[in-house]
Amino acid sequence: MVSYPDRAMEYRQIITKAVCGKGRRFLQSTHTVKPPENIHTILGAWVINHQYECTKVGEAVEVSGKYDVNIWYSTKGNTKTDVIKETVYYTEQVPLSYYDRNTRDSTVTVSATVTQAPNCVEASIASHTDGIADGIVVRVEKEFAVEMVGQTKICVPVYPLEYAETDEKDLAGSYEEHVDEDSFDELDPDLIIDDLED
Repeated sequence: MVSYPDRAMEYRQIITKAVCGKGRRFLQSTHTVKPPENIHTILGAWVINHQYECTKVGEAVEVSGKYDVNIWYSTKGNTKTDVIKETVYYTEQVPLSYYDRNTRDSTVTVSATVTQAPNCVEASIASHTDGIADGIVVRVEKEFAVEMVGQTKICVPVYPLEYAETDEKDLAGSYEEHVDEDSFDELDPDLIIDDLED
């Protein structure tokens, strides 16, 4: 019987679902909130009720969503406090730093994960006209990590059926004993990157 290492290595192409794209982006944005009355002091600002969805656009993932900006302020000479709320809508694109162009577009699904929730890092009174604040400027930071999953084609080595019960370590060791590094120079680098329509 001819041992497996003495036989020519065989490969087979299979179609499988895999992570075919990844990206991450840190974002800063500024919003201006119009106060309903003359504001004396800003006592606090925070972001709540964040909702979003994502879609694939070219070689990027577009994230669209909204959140509520809440601003706690004092008025009437610091004798009264109140909270103003404004809903902010946004659309941001997160480029894919890794993107497999061999992926079948019709099978692609994308997802986005908030790695840093929208957070108000600064809130200040913009300016005053006749003693009335023209607006409250709020700076918000957030970060997204995106992932694209789709069908792609990969190339795998094929072992004969008689090796199905062989211990994986024994098989790998047996093969390595009969293979020198120069043999890998003959591999075709274009074998993995193939037309999916074949």
